[in-house]
Amino acid sequence: MADNPTIAEIKATEIQAANAVQQAKEDAAKKLNRAGADAENSLKEARQNAARQFRDKIKRAEEAAETKAKATISKRESEAQDFYTKNKDKIPAAASFITEEVMKKYGSSQA
Repeated sequence: MADNPTIAEIKATEIQAANAVQQAKEDAAKKLNRAGADAENSLKEARQNAARQFRDKIKRAEEAAETKAKATISKRESEAQDFYTKNKDKIPAAASFITEEVMKKYGSSQA
């Protein structure tokens, strides 16, 4: 009977070890689930950040294009105004010349 306390102690230790193993498995499963959720959240955040950066780059590109377009339009308007200012005195002579040429070719409609 001297072995009974030892056997009981061994069985108790085995039960404690089995419980510890079961607890470790449960803890590992929880940690694995938490790690999976963390990975999903990280992936979601990365996708959101990438989409945000893409939208920001598109917005900056559109703003740059708008600025360049405005500068080009302003330059062309200035060039057109300069051309008009430089040549506006020639308009009456050109109109008169065209009128005379049309009259020579087609005659007067008041005949």
